[in-house]
Amino acid sequence: MEWINARDPRFTLNGLHWHAENGETFARLPLRADDTLRPEVKNLGRHLSGGRLRFRSNTTEMTVRVAHSMDPFMFNMARVGKAGLDLYVGEPGSMKIWGTTYWQDPKELRYEHSFFKGLAPEEREFTLYLPLYNDLADLEIGLSEGATISAPSAFAVEKPVVFYGSSITQGGCASRPANTYVNMLSRKLNVDVVNLGFSGNGMGEPEVAALLAEIDAACYVLDFHINIMTVDGLRKVYLAFYETLRAAHPTTPILMVSQIYTTRERIEPEWAQKRVDQTAVIRDAFAEALRRGDRNVHYLDGTWLIGPEADGAFVDGVHPNDHGFYMMADGLEPVLRNLLLKPATR
Repeated sequence: MEWINARDPRFTLNGLHWHAENGETFARLPLRADDTLRPEVKNLGRHLSGGRLRFRSNTTEMTVRVAHSMDPFMFNMARVGKAGLDLYVGEPGSMKIWGTTYWQDPKELRYEHSFFKGLAPEEREFTLYLPLYNDLADLEIGLSEGATISAPSAFAVEKPVVFYGSSITQGGCASRPANTYVNMLSRKLNVDVVNLGFSGNGMGEPEVAALLAEIDAACYVLDFHINIMTVDGLRKVYLAFYETLRAAHPTTPILMVSQIYTTRERIEPEWAQKRVDQTAVIRDAFAEALRRGDRNVHYLDGTWLIGPEADGAFVDGVHPNDHGFYMMADGLEPVLRNLLLKPATR
């Protein structure tokens, strides 16, 4: 077996927009921004939700060596969901899950996992999804001796779709990395994605807005609201966040998504009122953008994705499970497909 570091340029690393700038460190945000971000955002930026390692190869076996620097505890996610790596095989439109890594002892932050061996030496396309709620200190891919490595298929759209939001965006609480709604959409639409969901910390800070504005995106999806506990707090940052993106990208589609229904509302009326009031803030921002003549801004009510009729869609009353994420991806797919295929309006 030949061991190849995941940083090898023969592999294509998607979803980590600043990877070339960051050098050896796997991160979702640029390291140069560390001193300008709240510690919580900086640390969550080392989690790799949305990151994917892609390549074609005729390898007959594949094993990975994984090293983390942490094992963050989460009461509502198993280790395989928050820190596993998913392997999918197949070209766009025919990708199938082939396995998920796991390790037994959280005290041992290095482990090895074999995905397969003894296959026929035919060329296949591989996509390795990186951890949702953990870092990677190192990653090595073990392939059969002499196996070829070549570029994966092109995406249907040249630029990535960029998502900004909370833990729901980051992937809480998918059972495994590929099952977040963001990663599901990447497969459904054959598009690159950049996941900038920050668990408990999708607060709409101007520093984060400025970083998103650095990305030349095919579309921005704003899914932040639930971490901001007051209506006034959301009103203070929401329109300003949009304005930062629009100033940098005058015609890029921006999709504003309000909060999904959560079953917590059934026993906490104040939680339901918070959703209703914050939805009004987002709709007001959308209306103001339209009033200014923006024809590339769009709005989607989150309850169209998961509404009160949904059953079996949550882990803890707030965070979707795989079924809930499938509902979100299924509802967002036609909206994003239309935005990505429709020419921007000047």
